[in-house]
Amino acid sequence: MTHRTTQTTYSIGVDLGGTDIKAGLVSSAGDIFCRVVLPTDVETGGPKVVAARIAEAVRQVLVNVETAGINITSEQSESTDAEVYEIGVGLGAPGLIIAETGVVHFSPNFPGWSDIPLVDYVNAELAKLQPTKLAGQTDTHKKYKPILRGMDNDVNAMTLGELHHGAGVGYKSLVALTLGTGVGGGVVIDGKVYHGSRNTAGELGHTIVEPNGRVCGCGNLGCLEAYAGAKNIVERIEQKIADGRRSSLVDVIKDGVELTPRMIAEAAEAGDALAIEIFAETGQYIGIALTSIAHILNPQIAIIGGGIAEAGEQLLFQPIRKELAKRAMDIPAQMKIVKAHLGNDAGIVGAAMLAMDAVT
Repeated sequence: MTHRTTQTTYSIGVDLGGTDIKAGLVSSAGDIFCRVVLPTDVETGGPKVVAARIAEAVRQVLVNVETAGINITSEQSESTDAEVYEIGVGLGAPGLIIAETGVVHFSPNFPGWSDIPLVDYVNAELAKLQPTKLAGQTDTHKKYKPILRGMDNDVNAMTLGELHHGAGVGYKSLVALTLGTGVGGGVVIDGKVYHGSRNTAGELGHTIVEPNGRVCGCGNLGCLEAYAGAKNIVERIEQKIADGRRSSLVDVIKDGVELTPRMIAEAAEAGDALAIEIFAETGQYIGIALTSIAHILNPQIAIIGGGIAEAGEQLLFQPIRKELAKRAMDIPAQMKIVKAHLGNDAGIVGAAMLAMDAVT
């Protein structure tokens, strides 16, 4: 057990992805220092190899802290070595995460993983690290050792980051959507991320928006993800072009260039009617999903992030708000809809908050 004091102002956040591991030292104000990005190397080994890569990222963060001379104040570990102080680490990981036990039940980014005790594996690797003496400390005999205190789904971590230091500051009830390859979600009730009875709450991307609609990656029909995920936005416009609709993107496709949502958004900004229509439809489907969410949870605010959200206010957010206003009852319709503030930093910041919250 550790004791938190008012002097604890830093933790390390780790954002685990299928391609990269991003880590950094995060202050209680949400500022990130000493960033590190390492390849995950999931192809070269199993979960213990990934755990070792996470530990290596943490080690490199601490080395960078030492080089930068940042003065870390941390809580003292209850150990026989009174000069070793713990630095809390938090981890955001993709997939179905059993947060209370530190287990990855399933992750699409890591094929073959099933009920992996990743927190235990990471802490075993962190325990192999020698306590690090950091520069800039008032007591040069103090040494610092990291310990992984919490893990959660990566979108829950993003939600936590926005709650503490982003668009969710000042709110106690919110939902978050991240629009990328898929559509992830997070739910905050009374200031805390809500996990549900079996740790699967927040799968907002699988809200049904079109009965008997497009096939989703989950196998169901008509999920929000099947309309608002990056691949699905591209597929929808390609289908309309194949059906004979005119667009400036026709020549791009003929040239063999693979379309992206960003390219579609740029075409829309240039006045392409079909591209504008696709984003309006995407916003409509998001608005339909948020209507159901508003009626069920009545959150104060919905925060939308991810690459698709970069389409911006006119192309995406206005259609979302218009659909919510059209469909929701008057009180749920008052839910604010805003863009996420932290961008790609949300995962690291939120993961660090997991570590800080673990000792409050």
